Amino acid sequence: MADDPTERIEPYSFLYNKRAKSIFAKIDYTLRNGIHIQREYPKNVNLYRFLSDTDNYESLKNYYEDFYNLNLVKEGSDFNSYYYLNLNDDGTSNVPSDNRDYLRSEYIIIGMLFLKMYKLDGNIELDTVTEFTSLLYEEYEEQKNALRKLINDNSSDKSTDLGDKRFESVITKSFEKFGDLGWLMWDKADDKNKFKVMPSFERLRIIYQPQIETIDDLIKEVKDAE
Repeated sequence: MADDPTERIEPYSFLYNKRAKSIFAKIDYTLRNGIHIQREYPKNVNLYRFLSDTDNYESLKNYYEDFYNLNLVKEGSDFNSYYYLNLNDDGTSNVPSDNRDYLRSEYIIIGMLFLKMYKLDGNIELDTVTEFTSLLYEEYEEQKNALRKLINDNSSDKSTDLGDKRFESVITKSFEKFGDLGWLMWDKADDKNKFKVMPSFERLRIIYQPQIETIDDLIKEVKDAE
């Protein structure tokens, strides 16, 4: 039986938005590069405005589900909302494994330590990589070796070098990755030290809240095992 032309359905209605021609490609590449879109980041606020339209969001959600088997997620509320692409609950998608980028375990641990200091310990003025590194050394002075060992043991490229230079290199690379994801915004693009935390950094806290709250216990266990 032929389809009834009077019941035509437009599942990807965002394509008929007059702004789609100039903005969709930017949104698509941004999301598929793993970047979180929010009010202040990326700088082009039109990406966030387009996604903030409920009709656009719902039809884009259908688009990514149907063609990529990916989930377009909105989290946060009001001015702190953010958007990103995620795998489905079963971890599957139509994206080839070679084109997937996973956050390294050592970066996750650095992020957990930052959120512990920034959120739980109330260091809301913490806004530079150098300040975070100094505070990390100060707070974990007696567990310094254990902290470096924890990072190294969970690193994708383990090393016998547990010195400060290598440890600080991991911290730097972690924050650079956080910037790439849109979890923070650099004050100066050519000087990746001072930053502003973006709402999407909450994604890490939501996933690892129990581990963040008990990370000191984990570091103590590593120290006791030395």
